[in-house]
Amino acid sequence: MQRHFHHCLIAAALALMTAGCEEREAVKVAERPGGKFIVVTTAETPPYSYRDPQTGEVIGIEVDIVREAAAKLGREVEYKILKFEYLLMAVKSGEADLAVSGISITEPRKRDVDFSVPYAYDGGRFLYRAGEAVPTMVLAETMRVGVLEATTYDFYLCAHGIDPVRFWSYNEMLKALYENRIDAAFNDGVVMVSAAQESNGVLAVTNFETRENFGIAVRKELPELRDALDEVILARHEDGR
Repeated sequence: MQRHFHHCLIAAALALMTAGCEEREAVKVAERPGGKFIVVTTAETPPYSYRDPQTGEVIGIEVDIVREAAAKLGREVEYKILKFEYLLMAVKSGEADLAVSGISITEPRKRDVDFSVPYAYDGGRFLYRAGEAVPTMVLAETMRVGVLEATTYDFYLCAHGIDPVRFWSYNEMLKALYENRIDAAFNDGVVMVSAAQESNGVLAVTNFETRENFGIAVRKELPELRDALDEVILARHEDGR
């Protein structure tokens, strides 16, 4: 229990650091006339933003939205890969203009960055090896459950008295599940469903445990970019995309 409390304090500290870290000296590249918008991502959250296995290019739903919004403003886009816990810090500090990777819209995060309207409404699910014990929040207390450090899913497990196995990379977490180093993984439902579908029956997913709104994080100094994102997302909703 002491170990669980210690790790939950670390997770909470990372959340506070993201929500209220001191401004760092940064090159505000987006303020250069005609400069590219800098987007940070983990590139590990299919179908939202991930690397094309053939080309290595960052692709996905979020990428398409950002591209359309940037085009409305006559700008190009450049992607930089970061660990999840650094994404919002980079936007707040001005080192990046946007962050994507299936980021949940929360009130603490909205103090530091703006968000587009939600492009998806989803939530957390457990991913586990088919044929083994089906995870629940009660059973998870005695299971090895993987989670990405400093995500809302990490905080959710902590709040339910669960001490998860924390990973910095989604791909490493998935690898650990295949290799029986963890019993389940807890993450965004769409990502978990995608992993199960690609596993040829090896993995399965549970029903939703949480409900969340996902949006694109935008630097507060760029309201015109946020408005362009909203316009693109709302048009996609109307088209059924």
